[in-house]
Amino acid sequence: MDKVDGPKEPEEFPFVVPNSQMDQQQQYLRYMDERHEYRNRKIKTSHGQYVKVMVLFAILQIIGIAFFTKGFLLSRQVLQNRATCQEQQESETCERFSPFKKSVVLLIDALRFDFVIPVEGESADPYYHNNFPILYEQFVKHPRNSLLLKFIADPPTTTLQRLKGLTTGSLPTFVDAGSNFDGDTIEEDNWVSQLRDHGKNVAFVGDDTWTALFSPFLHSNMTYPYPSLNVWDLHTVDNGVIEHLFPMMHNRSHEWDVLIGHFLGVDHCGHRYGPRHYAMKQKLNQMNNLIDQVISLLDDDTLLVVFGDHGMDYTGNHGGESKDELEAALFMYSKRKNFGRLAEEYYDVAELGNNYRSVNQIDLVPTISLLMGLPIPYNNLGSPIEEAFIGPDGKDQHQLAKVNFLTCQQIHRYRQHSDQLSSDTFINSKFEELSEHWTHLQQGKKEQLDLIKFNQQCYDYQSLSLEKCKSLWATFDNISIAIGILLVTISLLLLIIYGKLVPLVVITQLNSQFIATSAAMTLVHSLLVISFTTIFKPENLNMLWSVLLGISLGIINGILAPIIDRYSVPWLLAQVRENLIQNGWTYLALAVVLMHSLIFTSNSFIIWEDKIVAFWLTSFGFCAFFKSFKHRNSYKQLLGAYHSIVFILLTRITSSIRFCREEQGSKCLSNFEVTWWSVGLIYVFALLLPKMIEKFFDITHSFHGAAPLWISTGLKSMMLLTGLMWTLEYIENSDYFNAQFQIPFEAFKATRLTIARIVMGISLIASNFGWFLGPLCIKIDLKSDTDSQQVLKTANIIGYGNVYGSAYFLFVINVLCAVLLVNKPLGIASLALLVNQILTLLELIDILNIRTNLISVVVMGLLAYLHFFTTGHQATLQAIHWDTGFIVTESIVFPFTHLCILMDTLGPFIIVCLCIALMCLWKIPPTSKAISLISKIVENSSTLLIYQSCLTLSTLIMTNHFRRHLMVWKIFAPRFMLNGIILITMNVILSLVTVGFATGRVIKRWNQVFGT
Repeated sequence: MDKVDGPKEPEEFPFVVPNSQMDQQQQYLRYMDERHEYRNRKIKTSHGQYVKVMVLFAILQIIGIAFFTKGFLLSRQVLQNRATCQEQQESETCERFSPFKKSVVLLIDALRFDFVIPVEGESADPYYHNNFPILYEQFVKHPRNSLLLKFIADPPTTTLQRLKGLTTGSLPTFVDAGSNFDGDTIEEDNWVSQLRDHGKNVAFVGDDTWTALFSPFLHSNMTYPYPSLNVWDLHTVDNGVIEHLFPMMHNRSHEWDVLIGHFLGVDHCGHRYGPRHYAMKQKLNQMNNLIDQVISLLDDDTLLVVFGDHGMDYTGNHGGESKDELEAALFMYSKRKNFGRLAEEYYDVAELGNNYRSVNQIDLVPTISLLMGLPIPYNNLGSPIEEAFIGPDGKDQHQLAKVNFLTCQQIHRYRQHSDQLSSDTFINSKFEELSEHWTHLQQGKKEQLDLIKFNQQCYDYQSLSLEKCKSLWATFDNISIAIGILLVTISLLLLIIYGKLVPLVVITQLNSQFIATSAAMTLVHSLLVISFTTIFKPENLNMLWSVLLGISLGIINGILAPIIDRYSVPWLLAQVRENLIQNGWTYLALAVVLMHSLIFTSNSFIIWEDKIVAFWLTSFGFCAFFKSFKHRNSYKQLLGAYHSIVFILLTRITSSIRFCREEQGSKCLSNFEVTWWSVGLIYVFALLLPKMIEKFFDITHSFHGAAPLWISTGLKSMMLLTGLMWTLEYIENSDYFNAQFQIPFEAFKATRLTIARIVMGISLIASNFGWFLGPLCIKIDLKSDTDSQQVLKTANIIGYGNVYGSAYFLFVINVLCAVLLVNKPLGIASLALLVNQILTLLELIDILNIRTNLISVVVMGLLAYLHFFTTGHQATLQAIHWDTGFIVTESIVFPFTHLCILMDTLGPFIIVCLCIALMCLWKIPPTSKAISLISKIVENSSTLLIYQSCLTLSTLIMTNHFRRHLMVWKIFAPRFMLNGIILITMNVILSLVTVGFATGRVIKRWNQVFGT
């Protein structure tokens, strides 16, 4: 075998040194120094090579996920055409249906429909029902002046996507949800840009998302944006809107034609507290009074439009497609009698309840365009709202027929110019083919059919067009999807070969070849793919994706070539039985990995994944309990049984923390809330968790040196400060305390931010700086033995049997404190139990002798998933705790806001990735085979990546398989995105932090101090 390139070992010490100038003892010391320096260099070189190879795997998997994401997350075809009045054949068309010269458009973010209608009986909630009555009262008292409808959003229910749909009339796509925080100017035709094109001034105040999307179309001297994403701030945006809204209506009404205001208080209140909170009642009352004042200031030529862009679920979040998230409210009002009714029974809340008359949100686009004398935006798929054009008496079918046909013309033009829609092959069982249906409409207009029948045909055509567009609303890039799946599959196979099949001694020797070969092959393949792209210009590859594909092919060849050069494929296959399958534990682990991968074949299994994971962990605990009694040592038998029972109990206790997803329905009852008792649990665990950790350290006599400072003082202090922060938060938002006392909100806010910044600074900066200097959890016990001739002194190192694990765990505590800070109270309790479970598992691993067995890593991975769910998360967009991003900052500040959300969402996975090294480091004495120890840690890290890669690959395949499934965007796609993010995070943490930083530092530090 080839030797590792690196430092050369000094020659063996010559015990007989002829003609030497120095004595033998000095020469021996010099030799030992050189040998020690050589070994340190060798460890450093080998360690660096391991880190580089793991980075190569990370790059390969990230590129694979990127290709799949590029191909799967949909992108709608947008036409750049702009609608004109001349294109609608009659030059006066744009002015014909414009009874209003001005409009006031008020968007109340997250205004759910049941917030504005009367709700009586047991179902009425005092916090969010019957606190915003003015819209319904005006609708009932002035039926010809007002209109109130249920306003149905298209998913994803995120603000930026809703604004796109509400202004362009087009359907959003799921990939747009990722840009909710980074909007670009809309180049697609929309009614805001049409206002500018027709010489009208648009004033705006409120959510700065509008300026991101429509800045070129807004009047620069009448635009007042406010930051929108600080969900802890309920008042700044709303107060800013009120500050500018009324002066512009009073004194500057001649300067604007359309005045837009976007309120965020209701939405932020939902995100921060949920709808069932007194702050929601205050916000709805505030909006009610505001609308009352606005109505009083309107003149006869001004139209008032009030609507919500989406609703919110019972937790106050949104982003998905539950009923409460999709149902917003739409209110239109004018002093002039302009609105009609189709039939009174359509609007009777008492009779209809949830069947109240509803329209699609994109229907606002042709409606407001025609009412303001604008051409309908080119990509619009909405229908004009009947009540706005049927006349005050509800009988003007002639005017309704005109606006309906204009809308049908616009949709037909859009279809004709769209590559996706021009080839019409969609057949609906109820209607004829769209092209034939359009022909019948034209004939009906010429023949002047019965207007009621004609209007119905128009709505049928508009509805059928929308239905077809929804079925074809996006184009999947099948080639990119296939490349992504193939790259992740290959990376999984390479990880299995690298981590489990090839002997560790050989891997240590091959690491340098992997790196050199990958670099060379990456250059060659990148040039080849770029040349192919330049010559053939495939639609799926541009220059960037060509380079990424070349890099991935280079890494694959760079890792595979040295292995194939040394070993044959049959030999590798033979190693599966010898190296991968160790005993019955391995079969159990493989069964769990297979079952976990297969749950993504069913939406029902995905919905109940939290319960399934808890069951598997409990099953492991039972197996460990019975396996413990096979140990030869009776004390170990009892100890193993004890830890098994503790592991089972902790799993059961943890799984009692529940944050249910909508699909679980009445079979799951959420208890993940900020309450007085959940805040109290922080203080309980602040006292218990350090004591628990201390007891585990005492097993190996390691609670010495730096351990008391880190655990008894540091961890306890950080948790108490975190508890104080959440106490202030609870008092600030408590009904009781606000009723009894005058809460100094600004002082509380400043104190909370100060505490959070202190904890974060100490956890991630000060404590890690101290840890880097190399604290050890040992104690030197000096003893003197006196005999008849001399005094002998001996040194006993207490904690010697766990020198690596105890020192490494101090680093885990540093990161743990930061993760605890950004979690909510019950999440903190869950993470405290996670630490106890990990330490219990480490004891079981030692007793059962399964340090490098697949089962140990799989159980670690399952713990991460269990606590992902019990820290208040689910694989849904609305389950993301956006409010945690503002724990240490008042506004969005990169990277602190993003880091807080990441640590809150993936905290359990981060902790588990760090603790994977403890499986090899815990309860072992110093070793002279440091490289072998690093190799075993890399093996376990690779095994964790293998497990997660299996899950990610399964979600890629099944999400692609179910891409036309009804639940794809609600269940399968979010689950794929979660698995992709987890795999990327694991790669980064394992390669750069666990192996790259912490493991190397602990092992090298011990060798520097003691020279082992």
